[in-house]
Amino acid sequence: MGKPPFPLQDQLRGFSRALFSTWLYHRRFNILFDAGEGISTALLNRVFGIRKVFLSHGHADHIAGLINLVNIRNLGAGDQTTELEIYYPRNNALIEMVRDYLLRTQSELSFPLAWRPVEADQNVVLDGRRGKTFLKTFRTQHSQRQLSLGFNIVEARCRLRPEFKDQPQQMINEAIWKNGKEKVVERFEQIVFTYGGDSRPISPTSISQSLFLCHECTYLNQGDDERNFHQHSVLDEVLDVAGAAEVKTLMLFHLSLRYSHEEVRGALVNALRRRKRGFHVVFLYGDRFYSLDRPSGWCSAPDSEGENEGNGEGEAPRDSEERSGEVML
Repeated sequence: MGKPPFPLQDQLRGFSRALFSTWLYHRRFNILFDAGEGISTALLNRVFGIRKVFLSHGHADHIAGLINLVNIRNLGAGDQTTELEIYYPRNNALIEMVRDYLLRTQSELSFPLAWRPVEADQNVVLDGRRGKTFLKTFRTQHSQRQLSLGFNIVEARCRLRPEFKDQPQQMINEAIWKNGKEKVVERFEQIVFTYGGDSRPISPTSISQSLFLCHECTYLNQGDDERNFHQHSVLDEVLDVAGAAEVKTLMLFHLSLRYSHEEVRGALVNALRRRKRGFHVVFLYGDRFYSLDRPSGWCSAPDSEGENEGNGEGEAPRDSEERSGEVML
C-alpha cells in the first residue's frame, strides 16, 4: 500500500459545506464531531461504530442529522446494546429541543442514550484508553447567543529529558538503573486531534502544537462576508492561527458554496507563497478531501472489506505522525 495522502486519511470520514451540513467521523476514537444532515445516509450501518457525539453548537447544519442517527441506531441491523453518548454545550436551547423531541418520540430505545451537557475546559475520558487519552473542550467564538465549543483529543505521553536525547541507549539504560525512570523521562500531554466547529479564528494557545487541526474556513477573502456577521473565519486568519500554534497538519472545512474546489486550491497556493509554512494543508470540500499535491481529490476513506467497524475493542490504530522518540505512558 502507498503512503496515505495525509495523516489520518484512513481514519476520517466526513462532509462539510457551509450552511448545508457539517459532520466528521473519527474512526480511531469512534467519535462523531457534529451531526449535520445526511450523516446516516453516508455512513449507513457504520453509524453503529459511533460511541460518542460531540456537538460544537446548535445551528441546524450541525445537528439536523441527530434525529435519524438515533432512529437508525434504534431500528437498523447492528449493535443495539452499546450506549451512545451525546455531548453538547450546556444550556443550548436548540440542541435541547432536539433532545426533548427524541425523548418523546423514541421513548423505548433498544440501546442506552445519554445526553451530557458540557462546558469549556472540561475533560471527557475516552473509552478503552486506560485514562491516558481524553477529550478536552475549549471555548470558541461563533454566536453571541449561545456557548460554542471546540474539542482537543489529548494523549498522555512520555519522552526522554533533553539531556538524554542524544545519548546512546546503553548510557540511558544505566541512568534509569541508577537514578530511576522518572529522572530520565518526562511526562507531557500531546494534542493529537483538534476539531473547532464553526468559529472565528481559534486562539493558538488553546490548540498549541496540535498534530491535526480541523479549522473552519468559510471565506477565502475578507470582503466575502457581505453580511458582516463576523461569525466565521477567513483563509489568511486560519493560516496565521495554524502557524502560531505550530500545528503539524491543517484541515480546512466549512467552505462557502460560492467557491469551487479549484478556487480554494488556487487561493491556498497564493496564500502559502506569502508565508513560511511548517505544516501540511488539506481541505474537505463536500465529501472529498483535497491537497495541494493531489488536485483531483479523493473521497472519505472507505472501510476495509470485512472490517468490524467501530467495535470499540482492543487498541486502535496509531496516528501516522512521527513521535520523535516519544512513547505512550
